[in-house]
Amino acid sequence: MTSPNRFDHVSVEKIANVYYEGRTFSRTVWFEDGRKKMLGIVLPCDADVPAYEFKTDSSERIEILAGECEVKLAGEEAFTYYRAGQAFLVEGHSSYELRNEAVVQYICHLEG
Repeated sequence: MTSPNRFDHVSVEKIANVYYEGRTFSRTVWFEDGRKKMLGIVLPCDADVPAYEFKTDSSERIEILAGECEVKLAGEEAFTYYRAGQAFLVEGHSSYELRNEAVVQYICHLEG
């Protein structure tokens, strides 16, 4: 029986993707059917880094697993609030800004 809180039969990259001097990081998870997802943690923003900016190669659906944050997609004027259980879409070859006051855990579903 598979738990909704874990992935079975996957491979995990040993080296993490680390950004902003370790304040955001993720691990790549590979599924048997070739799908790839990233599990990550984002530490709170502060005065030195009021928002994190991320660029995308492929389209991504980012699902917030724990915590809450605000996100501004490229070309948008305002930030939108997201909390655990919600997700947002980011186009490929684009970017987004994320700001948070507490730890955020997420899963990035790579769409392409």
